[in-house]
Amino acid sequence: MPSILMVSASPNDENRLRLGAEFRDIRHAHQRARKREEWTIESNEAVTVDDLRRALLDHRPAIVHFSGHGGGTTGLCFEDRDGNTHLTDGESLAQLFHHFKDSLKCVVLNACYSEVQAQAISKEIDYVVGMTDAVEDESAAKFAVAFYDAIFAGTDFQAAFSLGCTALDLNGMPDSDVPIFMTGSHLAPRVLAYCAHVPEIERVLDAYFNTPFNDRASFTTTGPDLAPLLESFYRGKMHRTIKKVRVLSMKAVSHNQWCVEVSGANPHLMYIRIVDRSILVEWEASVGLWSIPQKTYLALGSHAPIVARVKAELSNYYNYEFADKKARYQSIQLQGAEYGPLLHAYVERHTQTYDELIKHLENGNEQDITVELQQVTDRTEMPLITRFLSPTWIYPIASAM
Repeated sequence: MPSILMVSASPNDENRLRLGAEFRDIRHAHQRARKREEWTIESNEAVTVDDLRRALLDHRPAIVHFSGHGGGTTGLCFEDRDGNTHLTDGESLAQLFHHFKDSLKCVVLNACYSEVQAQAISKEIDYVVGMTDAVEDESAAKFAVAFYDAIFAGTDFQAAFSLGCTALDLNGMPDSDVPIFMTGSHLAPRVLAYCAHVPEIERVLDAYFNTPFNDRASFTTTGPDLAPLLESFYRGKMHRTIKKVRVLSMKAVSHNQWCVEVSGANPHLMYIRIVDRSILVEWEASVGLWSIPQKTYLALGSHAPIVARVKAELSNYYNYEFADKKARYQSIQLQGAEYGPLLHAYVERHTQTYDELIKHLENGNEQDITVELQQVTDRTEMPLITRFLSPTWIYPIASAM
């Protein structure tokens, strides 16, 4: 039978927290649950890091729930032998949890500023919940109880997370945007910051995807002016209905623009703009639009610069006209939205464009960016990158023409 290990710490030299009340309410949630026989709860208060290690050995829990103070980058506040603060960083906790990952599936850090520790722990554990900011005691407790209400009812961890945040909104309590949900690096990595708009986003995207291509302009930030481009872009393509759109993760691109990962639809990454209660699709970014179609450029070339939304990463490919020019140019591998043919592009070193590109690509990961390309040889698949336009796919092509 899986167990939940609840541990808490409220050191003498920190503000006192009502952690006993939180644990009591979680136990009450367990007692009234219809599937209560499927879970056991173990608790340990005023914990030191040694207490935590021993409790993990004794109980081999499926969930570890920590309640207490968080210090951001300095660590979580456990207690020392005298009851004062002992800070423990996320990397150390991740190393500890690594030894129990066969049974430990979820870690909940119900502590202020615990996002840093959650990120470290997610390298070892499948599902982790942290807090991006300070959170009020009552909000933290309400979130925790609603989270476990859902777990005890048999829901998955992500749904339980969303219901925990929703409970704060339903009760008119603050901090519903503070909890953050992460999946482990060995799964499909995603980070979901709760947004009260998620149900409406799913409704809007469901309507968008189930609307014929040529009638989608009203769902977009461009509006009716987009209609001619929609007709041209989708000409010859078959529309199919979808059953359900579900938001899997969201990442803020700006204060009101988001990249949303969805299931049940293609494309599975959508860019949206949220202003008050209005949710609109950033269509050009969502489809990865080029100023001329990628296939057209590759087949016919272009004397004029083109705007391209691409998946980019550093490369070491030097051939043909660039074979002996490694000292002057950096190779960049590019691919369009539909994972078509690769482009082996080049950017001149020691230029502003080079500096901006390297800043975004130096971690070695593939990045979605917008660039200006110029054909400089007969080989259309080996263009020159002449401008770095955007660190995302949100970029108004008309402004570059």
